[in-house]
Amino acid sequence: MPDLKLIKHPGYVYDLMFLFYYRFNAEQFAELYDSTEADMEYFAANAKLFDPIPEDLYLFFKRTPSIRCFFTVNYFDNYVKSLTTEYDLAFVQKQISDHEAFIRNVIKHYFEDLDDAEVDACMASNKRLFAIVKASEYDDTFKTKLYEFFVDPESYIRLLQYELMAKDLQLSSYYEKNYARILDVYNGLTCETLEEEFRFLGHSASDKTNRENVFVSFCLLNHGLLFFGYQPNATLYLIGVDYRSSVEKIRKKRIDLIPEQFGAALSDATRVKMLDVILEKGECTSKELGAALGIPASTAYHHVSTLERCGAVEAAIVKKSMLYRINRSYFSSVLERFKKFAEPAEKRQ
Repeated sequence: MPDLKLIKHPGYVYDLMFLFYYRFNAEQFAELYDSTEADMEYFAANAKLFDPIPEDLYLFFKRTPSIRCFFTVNYFDNYVKSLTTEYDLAFVQKQISDHEAFIRNVIKHYFEDLDDAEVDACMASNKRLFAIVKASEYDDTFKTKLYEFFVDPESYIRLLQYELMAKDLQLSSYYEKNYARILDVYNGLTCETLEEEFRFLGHSASDKTNRENVFVSFCLLNHGLLFFGYQPNATLYLIGVDYRSSVEKIRKKRIDLIPEQFGAALSDATRVKMLDVILEKGECTSKELGAALGIPASTAYHHVSTLERCGAVEAAIVKKSMLYRINRSYFSSVLERFKKFAEPAEKRQ
């Protein structure tokens, strides 16, 4: 079994992104991440240390019901294979410095159905781009933010780079004061421990090709984060310093069946139809569910989130989308829990 190597940058940069992400999505955290009251107090207290964050960065960090945060997708997820090598804040800033590529990323992120030729046309003509924004399903606030960015993208990109540098100075000081928390957790970890704790999330210890090097990187602000990723000949665990509370929360959610939650989740006809759609397609986004059922994407997201919270469906991040699939183990638990009501009395004794 290889040694568990501690690296700073993936977790540190993810925490830096988290500052901005929390600023624009705080009101959704409890629902999105099943955050406890203590979690929300922790996030809010830390966020105050790094205020203010300009409203003009809204477009880069606000998530929509059907699309994940632009910055996380394009400047973290897209470089997941570099996380254990060259990935750090300087690397991210270098990618942002290519302004033309950044603008293209914004267009492709928010209008994923456009092909390369259509993106080229948008880059060449604001008139064409604004027509697409106007025809989109985004709400008026989001459309306004898109218009404002495309009118003067250079100033928004420069502001983003400046704010990342400014918050880096603050976050660096925060890490110096609190780094002992990371060392306390790291010193109690082994590769075997992490493999065992992450097995129920789909991590397979049998994949030897990714176990030549095993790395761990920690977040202090996003303290409950759970992430593992495969790089060539390496595995990275990106986790919060309080990650075990998240492990137990998810484990309990998957193992314990609460009849009241099951009844509440399946009491709505729309959610029952949703399960049929997901079963037929195998997996789909909330946007696809909305289209299939003829309801707005935001409404579909609300319903599928209810199903996900009770455990009836599982969510998996693929690029910028959240894909939902049937959680078969959950329904196996449901059948096991309630089958006694179908059995004759003598069989139950």
